[in-house]
Amino acid sequence: MKTLKYVGVVVLFSTHLTSEAKVSIMGKAICTREQMERYLLSKNPKASKYASYVPIYLQEGEKEGVRGDIAFAQSLVETGFFRFGGDVKPQQNNFSGLGATGNSQQGCRFQTPLEGIRAQIQHLKAYGSKRPLRQPCVDPRFQKVLKRGCALCVEDLGGLWAYPGYDTKKYKSLKLAKRAHDSYGDHIVNHWHAMQKIKTSRKVPFLRRIARRQSP
Repeated sequence: MKTLKYVGVVVLFSTHLTSEAKVSIMGKAICTREQMERYLLSKNPKASKYASYVPIYLQEGEKEGVRGDIAFAQSLVETGFFRFGGDVKPQQNNFSGLGATGNSQQGCRFQTPLEGIRAQIQHLKAYGSKRPLRQPCVDPRFQKVLKRGCALCVEDLGGLWAYPGYDTKKYKSLKLAKRAHDSYGDHIVNHWHAMQKIKTSRKVPFLRRIARRQSP
């Protein structure tokens, strides 16, 4: 099987002349800050606090060569659009389920949102690249990734970052879920594509306009 890389995707060509385009973890963000903010608030209007973290995702992603918009889309999946409600609590600043393995296991706790997002970006890099980190490691699970670069594409995170990575009530295996584009990684990609479709204005940043409307 041959691999060709293009902007935002990795195209896999098999000997049977079929192709499958996947989204690479590493690279530059495609979604804009406003698209990401708007998309979150369209799903959870009460999440303006978390929408303000969007620049952190983009900046931290840029520093490590990881797509910050992909990391943000992953957080939407992990937190239910920052509604939480699962084992991980908002005060943990853990927006990617790091260390949360079920059975009331709350997972990692970080001092600040910045630290939590940085750890998430670093963990994504552990899966998506063999390159060293550019910043001091704050991800307590970075060394626990069995093989660096074992998931170059977002769609491959199912069964690795999240286990089993699919709805066992709908599918008999991860392979079948991936075939239906309904695995953990596919859900992240779906949000990523949806964010790209958000129409934006280049005049005043979206959250700044909200703040102005709410000012007395």
